Amino acid sequence: MTGLPPREDGDEGVAEDVETLALMGGRVEIALQRVGDIWADPCWDEPAARLDGPLSEAIGRLAGALLTMAASDLLARVEDRLIEISVTLTDDAAVRELNRDWREKDKPTNVLSFPAESIDPDDPETMDEVLDMLPAEAPLMLGDVIVAAETVRAEAAAQGKVPRAHLMHLIAHGLLHLLGHDHVDDDQAEQMESIEIRCLAGFGIADPYAEIEGAPDAD
Repeated sequence: MTGLPPREDGDEGVAEDVETLALMGGRVEIALQRVGDIWADPCWDEPAARLDGPLSEAIGRLAGALLTMAASDLLARVEDRLIEISVTLTDDAAVRELNRDWREKDKPTNVLSFPAESIDPDDPETMDEVLDMLPAEAPLMLGDVIVAAETVRAEAAAQGKVPRAHLMHLIAHGLLHLLGHDHVDDDQAEQMESIEIRCLAGFGIADPYAEIEGAPDAD
């Protein structure tokens, strides 16, 4: 797994051990890491409709549903190969540094995605091309999703949302980027938003784009 490294002793915040979430009958593993005291804030424990319970379990349920909905054709081509994803919940300072280094934007943003492979969600054969480059027993690493806590919490407050609900939307958004989705033009954005809306609705979460400002940044 890639993800952000734990902070060294003396750094601000606390890095929890990486938790492995097994999804889809063990076919998919998510390495979930929470970095910093801000993730101990009780606001993240407030249930988001049916995405209740421990935060890690809720993330696992969301990710499993999203992959089933958005990537069934692509994932079918992977067959028995393990699929790996990294999700790091960190703070604004860490995300600002990544945003500056990789996107030349010296500010925090709500979510960053770093796809490990070039996949076209509308052309499953691109997955075959990726798999042909991997050793037979090697897992398929889809990439990293990295979330900034303070920004997510502030956006949730501004939009009148439960923080966990906004977090789940951003994780779904980030995962879709790993699967090759983007929002460069209106058609792409409409397709991506439609998947996010339907996935969240399956857990009783309202349309995150309805009458709000501050949709996920173009990451």
